[in-house]
Formats: sequence, structure tokens, C-alpha cells
Amino acid sequence: MDDFLAQLPLFRTVPQTELKDLARTCELRRFRKGETIFEEGRPAEAVWMVKRGWVFLVKETPRGGRATIFAMTPAEPLCGISAFEHGTYSATAVASTDTQLIKIPAEAFSRLLDRDPALARQVLAICCQRMQRMAEAISLAQAPVEQRIAYVLLRLRRTFGKTIPLTHYELAGMVGTRWETSIRTLSAMKRSGWVASSRGRMTVLAPRHLQALLTDGKPLPSSSNGVGHQDADSAV
Repeated sequence: MDDFLAQLPLFRTVPQTELKDLARTCELRRFRKGETIFEEGRPAEAVWMVKRGWVFLVKETPRGGRATIFAMTPAEPLCGISAFEHGTYSATAVASTDTQLIKIPAEAFSRLLDRDPALARQVLAICCQRMQRMAEAISLAQAPVEQRIAYVLLRLRRTFGKTIPLTHYELAGMVGTRWETSIRTLSAMKRSGWVASSRGRMTVLAPRHLQALLTDGKPLPSSSNGVGHQDADSAV
């Protein structure tokens, strides 16, 4: 366990002896795709590190649905940061794939933060980055659906590379739209040669076109057929 923690950039400043002490408090947990890891509103008793697979953080919407606010992967493994405040989880974590996570008791992680200011600064930087991404997502909440899809695909491309392990249903949840609307918009992008998709995967072929769509509002070629207009449930 301490070997895994030592490989994470987050813990690069932590002395080996303290990592070994932290590792003794940790637990390796496995979850199947679709299983709930922790629930919004429940006591935040642990911080989680994604070792394998990826995890969706979702929140309940006023209409009783669920909106995906973050996708956590081994590239950005820190999950359940509500535990720093010893309060309740602010979102529900669901395994998007078969997943392995390291469960770290909140008290043990907090003690380590107190002893290592460099680690505390890194965690603060992560929180700031997530707030920035949240602000970006909020600013796009009322934008046309194709812009929201472009934003999500470009963001995930930075984590996964050209090919993203993502289904149409998962994309719709991250964008905050109906599955059918996501399908229609993505089909227009495929006809334009901007993206390709296969079972459970999406490939970004023309990131510059997606960026232009996002920043300049350049419409999709098929927008005259109804794709690209704000859909009724666009607010996340």
C-alpha cells in the first residue's frame, strides 16, 4: 500500500516513514461498475484515492434526476474531499467502471495535512482547480448542448487522450441533457468528422473544431436540423 501512495504526485513531499504509517490505516476496496461508493449527505468518514478505473461524482437535481459533476481517475485520484471538514459528502460517488480505490480514514489524512504544509498546499490547489472547473460548468449550464458536449469531451481528452472510455448515457449525464439529445448532437459531430464512437468509447478527431465551437460559438453544420439549440432540460 505504501508503495502505491509513494508513486502518487500528491504524496511526493511526504517522508517515507509517514507514508508507511498512513498506509497502515488504509483499506483497498473494489467496486463493480454501477456500485455506489459513498452517498451524498452521509457522514464523510474517509478520503478515497482512485487506484484503477474511474468514478463519477453525481448530485441530485431538483427534478429528481442526477447530474454528473466530476469524473475521477487515477490521473486525478483524490475523491471525497468533503471529509476534510468532517461533515457530510457533498455528492454521491458511483463506480463508472470496475474500480479499485484506497480508503483513507479522514482523521489519519487530516493529521498528515497538519504535519505537512506542502501536502496541504497541493490539496488546496486541487480544490481550487475543481472550483474553477465547476465555475466553467456553471457558466455553460444555459449554453447550447453542442457547446456543453464539446467542453466535456475536451476536458476528458486532457485526462484520457484521444480516445475516451465513455458511453452516450454517461456523456448525457455529464452534460446535463437527455440521452436522445446527446445522441443527436454527437451524430452531427460524427457526420462532420469531429468525433468517432464505438461501444463504450468516443474518439476526438478534431479538437480544434470542438474548441472553436466552444469558444467562438461556431455552429455545427447540421444545426439547421434542430441540433444545437438549447434543450428544455439544459440546466444542470
